[in-house]
Amino acid sequence: SGERFAMPEYRNPVDPPDLGLLPTFRRLLRLWRAQWRLAVWGLSCSLGYTLISTAIPLLLQRAIDRAVVAHTQSLWPYLGGIVGLAALRFGINFSRRYATARIGIRIEARMRELLYEAYLRFPRAFYDRHATGQVLSRATNDLYPIRYFIGWGLVQGAQSLMMIVAAGIVLVLVDARLALYTAIAMPPITVLALRFARRVSPISRQVQERKGDVTEAADEAVVGIEMVQAFGREDDVRGRFGGKAEAVRDTVLRQAGVESRHLPGLYYLPSLSIAAVVFFGGRQVIGGQLSIGQFVLFETLLLQLVWPLEALGWITNLAQRALASAGRSFAWLDGIEPLPEPASPRHLPAGPLEVRFEAVRFAYGGETEVLRDLDLVVEPGSIVAICGSTGAGKTSLLNLLPRFYDPTGGRVLVGGVDTRDVSISELRNDVALVTQRPVLFSVPLRENLTAGREDADWDEVLAACFAAGVDAFASELPHEYDTLIGERGVNLSGGQRQRVALARALVTGARVIVLDDPLSAVDTITERRLVSRLRPALAGRTVLVATQRLSTVELADRAVVLLDGRIAESGTPRELLRAGGAFTTLFGDEVAAA
Repeated sequence: SGERFAMPEYRNPVDPPDLGLLPTFRRLLRLWRAQWRLAVWGLSCSLGYTLISTAIPLLLQRAIDRAVVAHTQSLWPYLGGIVGLAALRFGINFSRRYATARIGIRIEARMRELLYEAYLRFPRAFYDRHATGQVLSRATNDLYPIRYFIGWGLVQGAQSLMMIVAAGIVLVLVDARLALYTAIAMPPITVLALRFARRVSPISRQVQERKGDVTEAADEAVVGIEMVQAFGREDDVRGRFGGKAEAVRDTVLRQAGVESRHLPGLYYLPSLSIAAVVFFGGRQVIGGQLSIGQFVLFETLLLQLVWPLEALGWITNLAQRALASAGRSFAWLDGIEPLPEPASPRHLPAGPLEVRFEAVRFAYGGETEVLRDLDLVVEPGSIVAICGSTGAGKTSLLNLLPRFYDPTGGRVLVGGVDTRDVSISELRNDVALVTQRPVLFSVPLRENLTAGREDADWDEVLAACFAAGVDAFASELPHEYDTLIGERGVNLSGGQRQRVALARALVTGARVIVLDDPLSAVDTITERRLVSRLRPALAGRTVLVATQRLSTVELADRAVVLLDGRIAESGTPRELLRAGGAFTTLFGDEVAAA
């Protein structure tokens, strides 16, 4: 059919912009409020800590004025009260730290869960456009500043404000004029803190991005270590990693420079208030306008305010780092959309399924079209080989079936139903895929075989292993089917990994099997034996197999040749060989050798 079907192109932003400071802060607060019990606990402890910290200087003032100077009361009750309150404050502070630490750990875990769940939903186009290191960095490096700010910074900031307000009220009640002198440092502290926040925010965002680059470089080196060592590229990889690490170092040094110019000032300015009390308060004591106890009360409260005032600067710095990190993560959570699910999904019909491509067009990211007005019908229960030279679009065509991508034009039907009208989970339950470079999990072989269907009967598994040739090497493994398969199947050969993937697809019971050059790593003798076993195992299933090997084509009932994104030839392998066209050009050497 040459008819075109309207289809809005699915677009995915390469890197959506950050949400901005205020929206990001609101999102973090929502996560924080979800831990409201612990938050109330932490804030209550902070309030108790503030009240006790204010009460101790008041007791000290009374002890000096009444017991030390006037001798009207005994000193011991005051000392006992101070010691008791200090012990109680220690317990409350411990409790507050425990509560806030749990908040931070829980929110970090929740953020990691949200990101991981999103990663599982994101379409393949996302992973085509984003490096693995950046993906991993947002679920690791970016979460640590968030944890410390949410788990410590917010409550500590609230406690610091409580201390400033409570101490300010007490000081004003004791001597309003002297309290005004102590506020001399507040305007410059506020100006410096705002300036610091404005300068450090963009640098903090750059630090997180550079750390993602380092993770990316390290991941590439580790994953590709075999090629790195085989081609002697250690120096190049070391230099690339060193360049990324130096970029992190330079950005962190810039951040440290901003901190060094602002944080000492934030730590120094509270000392001006202490100096003001010593000067003005000392003169009032000499003049008899202020008692010694009140003078000590002012100094004690101001000394207790030094850390809260300093903490506001430190928390501002921590907040900038956390907001930069959270903004990157929320940008992906909000800006990257999964493939759209149908509002009213249809179900696939019972029995063998027909696969039909109608006027299908496809391009990666709006670039040159890989498939152009392609029409293909695969009859229910038949096997069709998709042939073509490298870059002809074989893999792209197969990736449309499980909806790793959507066509940019035309439509793909399975059992007469447009793949976009079926829920993704149902579609992928009935479309099993075997790639040229299959991924195995670091679990026993038995679990890899049943990964697509955990409740499979073991006799079915063994039958699939026979058809795929897994039985030929499983018995030689140290613990047979209970042998632990290393990361990415490292302790199996390429051909063995492909056979495990084939068996895994057969075990699923899927009615459509998609094979992307599934036997490319298998020798020709083993391949011919597997082809003879696979035909009865695939009976009743609709199979599409992309291959560049004639021995694999023999598995198929019919073969089609892709050329420039279109089907150039179609027919049985024997018919195409006799025709002497594109198919013969592809496999002529193999025929001559045979």
